Amino acid sequence: MNRAMFRSTCLMNLLLLIADVSFGSTAAVVPLSASDREQADQDHGLLLGTNHFTISFIRNGQGQSPDFKYSNEMEWDIEEVTHGKRSLTVQLPVDGLFVVRLPVGSYRVTKMRFSSSEGSWHTLLPMAFEIRPRECTSLGTSMLQMQVGFSTGWIRRQVLNEQEFSHNENRRTLGQKECPTSMVRLESSGKRSVRLERHSSGASRH
Repeated sequence: MNRAMFRSTCLMNLLLLIADVSFGSTAAVVPLSASDREQADQDHGLLLGTNHFTISFIRNGQGQSPDFKYSNEMEWDIEEVTHGKRSLTVQLPVDGLFVVRLPVGSYRVTKMRFSSSEGSWHTLLPMAFEIRPRECTSLGTSMLQMQVGFSTGWIRRQVLNEQEFSHNENRRTLGQKECPTSMVRLESSGKRSVRLERHSSGASRH
């Protein structure tokens, strides 16, 4: 290898390293189990919330098909915007309470996915929140209503601010150990479009 080629190779490797550091990494995050729900520390906080999800399936004016099924979980793609724009995928229940342990930082949701027997439905409901060390951040209760057809549809979110995490709810969710809780004020949304990404070759994908 001559000197010019060696310099070019070194420069390319350096640029790739800088790009990797700049754009951060991607990881998957799942809700905590009951035994892990107290693990807020100096570098992590807990995200709390409740989802209640309903879906209707309309085609040619007909109601939901008996062979149309959807998952009891959904996924959020979130981006941490304060430290290199790290991307995370969070798995949440479509119905019920959730607790997720996240690194300290400011986050925004970039995509939501709902898996069904026909594929994955994608949408975006604008949402931003902050995770503080040794603290809990509550998104409150969201009523999610979605209607879909062949490949498109809509979703609407209603936020029930009167159902914030009370002292008893906090204790029931986190166990005996509590943490200071701040409430994120989410606004109810109008209709947002959803689109279907169909399974390829009969295999499920997100």
